[in-house]
Amino acid sequence: MLAALIEQLETRVNSVNNGEAYYRRNPRNLIAMPNGAAIFQTVGPWEDYATPSRDMRLLIAINVLEDLPGKILRHPELFLLNDRDPQQASDEIAQHHTKRIREHSIRYTRSDGSIRELSLADILARKPAFEAAYNPNDCVEFRWGALPDSEEYTPCNRRAPAAQRAKMEQYRIWFREMRRPIY
Repeated sequence: MLAALIEQLETRVNSVNNGEAYYRRNPRNLIAMPNGAAIFQTVGPWEDYATPSRDMRLLIAINVLEDLPGKILRHPELFLLNDRDPQQASDEIAQHHTKRIREHSIRYTRSDGSIRELSLADILARKPAFEAAYNPNDCVEFRWGALPDSEEYTPCNRRAPAAQRAKMEQYRIWFREMRRPIY
């Protein structure tokens, strides 16, 4: 599960970089945001550079990883525990998880060209940010969940228009509940 999550994050790095490259080639070109469920499947620059489907899958992968210790307790019959107590197995997985999320990281290129490294622990702590971090009109720092008052956010030089941000707030529930809307 951890390896799959890391792979998703590395793919997201490339997707966000592609959006940044588009923006650098077209600095005055605002990418139109579709309405409603169309954010997940449309045509044109939004489809090419926004990441709502990828971010939905990322949130699901985070939840699956974080829920594993609890799942062992709820359904020990699904796991080969080798005569271990489910609580012991759950605790071991939780400890292993805590260690491993600090050992793995991704790197992204910030708006000023510098490189920022985020541990998997950083990413997990930013999970709520990924509910509304898919808009390519936002700076890369925002898309990786940097807080506006942080050093990491300092190079941010653009945000999506207010109307797009308002739509994203309306759609946030889909990401929080990890359910794609019905078309």
